Amino acid sequence: MNRAKQSRWLPVLTAFMLAAGLALPAWASPVEVLSPSEGEEIAGTIEVLARVQPLPGSKLDRVVLVTSTGEMIRMPRQFADTYSVKLDTTKLRNGRQTLQVLAVSRGRDEAVFRADPSAQWKSAIRNSKWDVHVVVTNPYQFYWGDLHAHTSYSDGAWLPEEAYKFARDKASLDFFAVTDHSPLLTFEEYDDTIAQAERFNEPGRFVTLWGIECTEGFGHLNVYMNRIPRLTWNIDDLYRTIGETGLLGHFNHPRPQDPNQTQGRTDFFEFHYVPGADRSMALTELRKPVEEAAYIAMLDAGWHVGAAGCQDNHQPRWGTGSTWTVALAKELTREAILDALWSRRVYSAGDRNLRLTFTLDGEDMGAQIARRAGELSCMVMVDDPDADQVIDQIDLFVDGRIAHTARPGLAKYAWGLPLEFPKGRHYCFVRVMQPGERVSWSSPIWVYAY
Repeated sequence: MNRAKQSRWLPVLTAFMLAAGLALPAWASPVEVLSPSEGEEIAGTIEVLARVQPLPGSKLDRVVLVTSTGEMIRMPRQFADTYSVKLDTTKLRNGRQTLQVLAVSRGRDEAVFRADPSAQWKSAIRNSKWDVHVVVTNPYQFYWGDLHAHTSYSDGAWLPEEAYKFARDKASLDFFAVTDHSPLLTFEEYDDTIAQAERFNEPGRFVTLWGIECTEGFGHLNVYMNRIPRLTWNIDDLYRTIGETGLLGHFNHPRPQDPNQTQGRTDFFEFHYVPGADRSMALTELRKPVEEAAYIAMLDAGWHVGAAGCQDNHQPRWGTGSTWTVALAKELTREAILDALWSRRVYSAGDRNLRLTFTLDGEDMGAQIARRAGELSCMVMVDDPDADQVIDQIDLFVDGRIAHTARPGLAKYAWGLPLEFPKGRHYCFVRVMQPGERVSWSSPIWVYAY
């Protein structure tokens, strides 16, 4: 139906269908988003423009834009029946997102109105909405960091103040966390660690995190941004605590259990899966083949973990080792870095300046997506500014096995290919191999094919 006919018949049609208890068709909705259009790619700051016509027998109270993050932004009136607002899309995650324009109207009590035409509009609120699906395409920046480091407060060297300063000034990291062993920390020492992290945190230059390393016979794991240095040591209770309190967790140096090993474990009891802790246990260290085997075992068990290249420094060389965690974020702030970690939008880098991008159907590494079974477009882009550090090999893993391999022999390479997903649950990730046994791994993308 064209716009003119819609405007002419909408009030009559809406009154009839509402009186009959029928749902309005989409084209007859009192709300229509004019811009952006359905399926449009958006970036930067855009204008959201909507047409709103109040329902018969109601008075428009306000028009609100609701983003996928839950933010609600009031839309001022622009013309007689149009409303608009500027939206900073850099606050949204890349990929498919939904924008919703919500019109809130107030109806009037007809019985009261007939008796007193001056009666107020005070009966039940009526909501009308229009959803538009868009694709956010803002570029991410690559930020380099280390999430596992020790000081003399446990079994490392020097003090947190010196660790943060070294990581910033000598190692030139973008973000850094001190994570001393929980059993060896006093409450006063941990308070100082937090105080130093707050002191050195400088948005736009250097982001600081803090945490503890819980060390028990089942394996070691880090917990970040907690305010006390003690958590339960029973693994199931620990998982429950991390999940219920919304802390960010990180598996440390995991490896499949050696049958000849009689003391201690590093496989978290065969990586048994705990649904209540799945969201919080966001990352795992991935730096060598034995940890790759553990990575695949964890993914097969059901964990949704991203790949981190932490150094586990016990000497005063923080951030100057051979692996790093790279976070893809839109700005260098604690909020943005934590969002990247929570989103698994990270990779383990065996080279100090290797840039790795991995997408599936336009979604970034770390995404969990649902798509119809069949073919999806995969894109891998690798860039090393050092011309002598060519990309020897790229392996694309699907469900724990190498599905495709490329051997570029170049320092910069873009690889696009289709991937076939039958019905069911799947995951895929990328491994990049360079000279000198330098290896990098992406976080996975998880696919539910229906």
